[in-house]
Amino acid sequence: MKIKKIIQNSLIVALFLASFSSYSQTSYAYITNFNDSTISVIDLNKLEKIKDIVTGKNPHGVDVSPDGKWVAVSNEGSNTVSIIDAATNKVAKIISVGNHPNQLAFSIDGKKIFVTINADNELTIINVIDWKKDTTITVGRNPHIVLPSPDGKFAYITLEGDEKVVILDIVTLKLTGEIPVFGWPRIPSITSNGKTLYLSLRWFNGALIIDTEKKQVVNWIQLTQTDIFTVEGKASHGIQLSSDGKQLFITSQVRNSVSIINTETKKLIKEITVGTDPNWIDFTNDRKYGIISNTGSNNVSIIDLQKNEVVKTIPVGLAPKRLKVAMIKN
Repeated sequence: MKIKKIIQNSLIVALFLASFSSYSQTSYAYITNFNDSTISVIDLNKLEKIKDIVTGKNPHGVDVSPDGKWVAVSNEGSNTVSIIDAATNKVAKIISVGNHPNQLAFSIDGKKIFVTINADNELTIINVIDWKKDTTITVGRNPHIVLPSPDGKFAYITLEGDEKVVILDIVTLKLTGEIPVFGWPRIPSITSNGKTLYLSLRWFNGALIIDTEKKQVVNWIQLTQTDIFTVEGKASHGIQLSSDGKQLFITSQVRNSVSIINTETKKLIKEITVGTDPNWIDFTNDRKYGIISNTGSNNVSIIDLQKNEVVKTIPVGLAPKRLKVAMIKN
């Protein structure tokens, strides 16, 4: 009887381990290399680059589907979107879009991909079911970034040419409002309740604070300034809120650093030196690491979020731009 019980228990443990193994996940970072026509894949468990994937000319934006199955990349130079199978790291589909696709984003439900078409003043929507263009909407001059709201009802689209953010109702596909920012909008990040939007701005080393209900700028965060003046307006660029919304991470292209801001006091917690011309930032789901792409030094900085210091620098391709961190099933 005891032997039978031992065998039964062993089988239960074996089945549990097999089930756990089949659904184990690894955290990866996907980085677009603008001057290399590739994206780099970094294994964030091992903190090493494992692959470069050829996509199209001048890959710029990148996002991962909510289920972790697909990686979408906008290729600005070839006017396409590459769809990569995350399980195999191979391009499964190439979709033609308009002129100069910039950033892209999956909808919260994963059924659509929103692509800003910078030179055509449009937003293209791709249906994930058949990987075909579903709709194209005129949104305003030079759309740059598209950011779905956490509830999936709206998308915020930054317009470089019109110096404002417009709001798209994702159900009706109609523009429902706009937020003037009186400057060249760069990168937004939104709180989990959707009520506050942070936005970097060209020539401004810091971030604007926007009340999404009032649809207006209500405050700002100013970083340490510098005597360096860049003709192209480089200052702050990539920004990202912590999952609890208590900290805002802001990259500074003129100070080659990432500043951590307390969102309640709007005060600096720490400024961390990274690589040259930091472009984008994202975090691992467990909040262990922050990953920063450094366009000028062709590498990625890994920040330990407990120590708030760089623990590793990983070479990638030429001119790394956007990046996305996601958990992928093995």
